Amino acid sequence: MLQIRYNCQKSPCVAIIEYGPLEEAGSSIECPRCHESQALHVTAAMRDEEKVDRCAVCQCRELFIRKDFPQGVGLAVVLIAGIASIILFRSNLLLAYGALATAMLVDLGFYLCVGKVTTCYACRAEYRNGQLNSAHDGFDLGTSEKY
Repeated sequence: MLQIRYNCQKSPCVAIIEYGPLEEAGSSIECPRCHESQALHVTAAMRDEEKVDRCAVCQCRELFIRKDFPQGVGLAVVLIAGIASIILFRSNLLLAYGALATAMLVDLGFYLCVGKVTTCYACRAEYRNGQLNSAHDGFDLGTSEKY
């Protein structure tokens, strides 16, 4: 069941709106914070195949696929391993490298276990639990700079 997560388009609200299944969505969703109605344009591919061919929020056709991993968790792993290795470098070089290797294995574990999400370049809406569209590649900085 395809799910969407995006920020409310009305300024200054920018509440995070999550909705699923997208296949059953009507023509609009109401923001839970500001109660403003946001139009949704769910395509036939989204309803029938659970495949995103364009953004339902802004109708942008340029989307990219990325790992669905919270960046804060990755940053925490790196910081903890870095601080531990700095402390351990003074006493035991082998343990210091062990802390860095542990961080690498934890990161690899997350990489292998976490799924992928389709994201819109223009509005950063995220689509989860659907079929990945082969027309979309990974993140491209050049395309992102257009938006």
